[in-house]
Amino acid sequence: MHEELKLPVYCLLDCDPWGHYIYSVIKQGSISLAFESQRLAIPEAKFLGIRAKDYKACGLSDDVQIALNDNDIKRAKEIAAYPWFQGHKPWQKEIEGLLTNGFKMEVESLITKDISYVTEEYVPQRLKAKDWLE
Repeated sequence: MHEELKLPVYCLLDCDPWGHYIYSVIKQGSISLAFESQRLAIPEAKFLGIRAKDYKACGLSDDVQIALNDNDIKRAKEIAAYPWFQGHKPWQKEIEGLLTNGFKMEVESLITKDISYVTEEYVPQRLKAKDWLE
């Protein structure tokens, strides 16, 4: 759809190392599929997902916090050291924010505000402000 219809690709993913990794695979391709990565990657993809700053910015409750475990912390540090993430200051800041918070959040955290918060407020505001990570 991106190639043929020229539609933009926005990724609404969790604020955790796994959501960040999924985004990197969409944007850059998979390391394990290096021979196919160029064809499968979408370099123009943008991360619109929940971010470390959203806990305060969106006024979320403590109920949405999922404590980072040792595996999460290790994975976040590994991802921060990937060459692609390492060269992007906004991503370094995002990963540092995740580690500083000490918790991860799922996109579903946003529905604690309202069932239609994601579609009626969060996404439209982010798109209008061009508030995404690349």
